[in-house]
Amino acid sequence: MAAKHYGTDMLIHHGSVTDMPFDNNHYDGIFCYALIHLLDSGEREKLIRDCYNQLSENGYMVFTVISKEAPTYGQGTLISKDRYEMFGGVRMFFYDRASIHAEFDQVGLFEIAELTENYPFFLIKCKKV
Repeated sequence: MAAKHYGTDMLIHHGSVTDMPFDNNHYDGIFCYALIHLLDSGEREKLIRDCYNQLSENGYMVFTVISKEAPTYGQGTLISKDRYEMFGGVRMFFYDRASIHAEFDQVGLFEIAELTENYPFFLIKCKKV
């Protein structure tokens, strides 16, 4: 699909983000849309650290994460604090401002905004300085 829409000049990795082949390349921006909340705490920590390490100086990373305000928060089977298994096996971590600060303060967090698409999300912006 990517080749069809963007040609063959774009490098695409197919597979789990937890197995991404991070390298020494640096980028001005990294965008992670509605993904990180599907990972466990160790996987989230690693993804944030790996993305931050790939940023150029003054580069930005932007994440969207599901909020505890979602109607699905507290539904399903509790796996760990604020993390539930639902929808036949989907495991989701639900964020609030405190958990955003805990995970992103050390990687240049400078803005948290609330937005709603199908569910309430947070938009998290970080800058590497």
